[in-house]
Amino acid sequence: MRLVFARHGETEWNLQKKFYGLSDVSLDDKGLLQAQHLANTLRKNNWQFDVGYCSGLIRTYQTLKPCLNPATPIVKLPGLNEKGFGKWEGLDADEIEASYPKEWQLWLNQPFDYVPPEAEDFYQFSDHVKRAIDQIISVGQKNNYQNILVVAHLGALRIIDQYLLNDTHEFWDIHFDAGCYTEFSGDSKQNFKLVKRNVG
Repeated sequence: MRLVFARHGETEWNLQKKFYGLSDVSLDDKGLLQAQHLANTLRKNNWQFDVGYCSGLIRTYQTLKPCLNPATPIVKLPGLNEKGFGKWEGLDADEIEASYPKEWQLWLNQPFDYVPPEAEDFYQFSDHVKRAIDQIISVGQKNNYQNILVVAHLGALRIIDQYLLNDTHEFWDIHFDAGCYTEFSGDSKQNFKLVKRNVG
């Protein structure tokens, strides 16, 4: 089984450096071009997929859809959603620091352990992403899928990367570039190997 992962394309909030977590923001013009570039790169490398997965948010669906043949099923899996940032969504770092100075500093000091106001706990987020990838692998094994495409968010992809590789690599140093794909190969979650990273 080969798992191919890609990050969604750019949104306007990316450009504005806003926290957006579960906010359902669409791709901007550059993001749509990145999605098409990803689709072209996959076709150039002769990829055919049995199924495509995305989160429950439109930016991942918009990135996934052009990458698949019209007959290929698409599954929206909310377990792949980005971490919710509660009251910080829609704000950039300067705005958060101005409105929540104490909380902002606590989060900078302990980004995995401190939970911002009304945000999702990082470890709960990590658990639902891991359950989602377990489900994708299990369904793939049951149906004898050979190639699976997953489009998700940077935070979720970093968790998946560490999970599949049993890796202690620094979370913030794991990169998934928009418009590119990363390939893993294996037959169970215990033995997946990284094949190629950020092709495109």
